[in-house]
Amino acid sequence: MGSTQRRERAWAAVVLFVVIALTGFRSTASERISFDKGADSTTFTAQLGEGHDYVLGARAGQTLVVTLKAPAGVYFNVLPPDGQDALTNTSITGDAQWSGALPRDGNYVVRVYQMRAASRQGKNPSFTITLAVK
Repeated sequence: MGSTQRRERAWAAVVLFVVIALTGFRSTASERISFDKGADSTTFTAQLGEGHDYVLGARAGQTLVVTLKAPAGVYFNVLPPDGQDALTNTSITGDAQWSGALPRDGNYVVRVYQMRAASRQGKNPSFTITLAVK
């Protein structure tokens, strides 16, 4: 291998490292949710940062209600215990509220986020989310 090829491979490795560093190792805040005694809902207000995951345990057949108050471009997904196939993806539906019967027992994740392009622009909006399990 010639020196030109080695130099090109070295630059390609540097570029790949920079891309991974800027996009692949994003940190999402995660918080386990528990309700106060006698309550079936809770509300949080926070800065979005790199995103927030709210983890809550629920049983099959219970209804999860999520209400998000945030500027345009802030979304949420509801992920089932296996983490596959979101029950809702509001970046597609455009909804600010979702309600659904939960298919199985386990820990559900409500992920609040913005698209990567907005995050790269340094946008850090505040949001308010209400989570209820009935």
